[in-house]
Amino acid sequence: MANEVNGTVCVITNGSGTIVGQGSGTLALAGTPIVISNKSNGDNVTVIDGSLAGQQLTYACEFVYNTDTQFQKVNNDAITGTMDTYTITIPTAGTTDESYSALMQPGAISLAMPHGESVKSSVTFSSSGAITHTPFAA
Repeated sequence: MANEVNGTVCVITNGSGTIVGQGSGTLALAGTPIVISNKSNGDNVTVIDGSLAGQQLTYACEFVYNTDTQFQKVNNDAITGTMDTYTITIPTAGTTDESYSALMQPGAISLAMPHGESVKSSVTFSSSGAITHTPFAA
C-alpha cells in the first residue's frame, strides 16, 4: 500500500520530554452522538451535527521496561494518579505530522515478567478535558 505509516516511528512525549522505549499501542477516540430526535422526523434518529458527548482519548500501550527518566515518570504518575500533557505523534512524509495531545492520566499499569524475556510494562493513558488533534498535511 502506498503512503503507509509504520508504527515503529510513533513518538509519545509528556510535559518534560520524550518517553524512551520500544513498544506498541492502540489510540482510541471515544464520543457519543447527541440524539435530538422528535416526532417531526418520523421514526428516524436525528443527531446534532459536529458535536459529541463524552469525548475522550485513550492510548493503551506496552513498552519494554527500562530505566529512562521519562519512562519511570510515567510509572510514577500511574501510581500516584498524576496528570501531564501527553502528545502522541505519528510522523508522516508530509509537512505536518499528525498528532493528538491532551491532559492525560496514566493508569491501569501492569508488568509482565516472562522467564528469559524482556519485562513488558502495559499502561493506559486517559484524557481529561479538551483534545487537540493536528491533522496530517501534505
